Parts: sequence; structure tokens; C-alpha cells
Amino acid sequence: MIQDTVDTIIDSVNLDDCWQIDRDANGTIQVDPIAFPNGMRALVDYVHSHGLKFGLYSDAGYKTCAGRPGSLGYERKDATTYALWGVDFLKYDNCNTDGTKPEIRYPIMRDALN
Repeated sequence: MIQDTVDTIIDSVNLDDCWQIDRDANGTIQVDPIAFPNGMRALVDYVHSHGLKFGLYSDAGYKTCAGRPGSLGYERKDATTYALWGVDFLKYDNCNTDGTKPEIRYPIMRDALN
């Protein structure tokens, strides 16, 4: 009964903060190679192979809540990268910002994702 319930209600996996470690010379967000030695695309493909959607975390600030690289100023680049990895949805936090209201900053990422 528990397995049937889990199979019914779980349809996604969401990876929260601390998967990102830096940006390369082109500004592309980099996955922590120790935690994810096969890269993010391999993880997303694995999750998808089990019929689940994959969500990823980012932040509308310069840094995430845990101090990792955020998306502020890199929204379009990050959205493109997430799409290349096959990410289905994004959890977008609000730490370490430039003081701009979220109502101004969030639509930038929304538009980049669409």
C-alpha cells in the first residue's frame, strides 16, 4: 500500500542548493564535480529514465542562500544551460540580492526560461 501511494504521488525530484560550485570563463554555471562527477545532464537523464521530472534550484541574487553562485546577471545564460541539461522546472530563491524588489528581478528569469 505504501509503495502504491508513493508511486502515485511522487512525480519529480528537486535538487536544492549546493549543486553549483563556480562559473567558467564564459560565465556558465558549473556543477560541483565531486558531488556530481558525471555532470548534471547525466543526473537529469537518469531521473527522466524513471519517468520523473527534474527540478533544480537557483537564486535571484549574486549568491545562493548557502553562498554558491546565484543567477543575478546570468539569468538568460543559466536558463539556456538548464534547458540544455533537460531541467523541467526551477526553484528560485531570494538571497544575497542587489536590493531590487523580487517583482522586478523574478520576471527576468521567468522570461529567460520561456
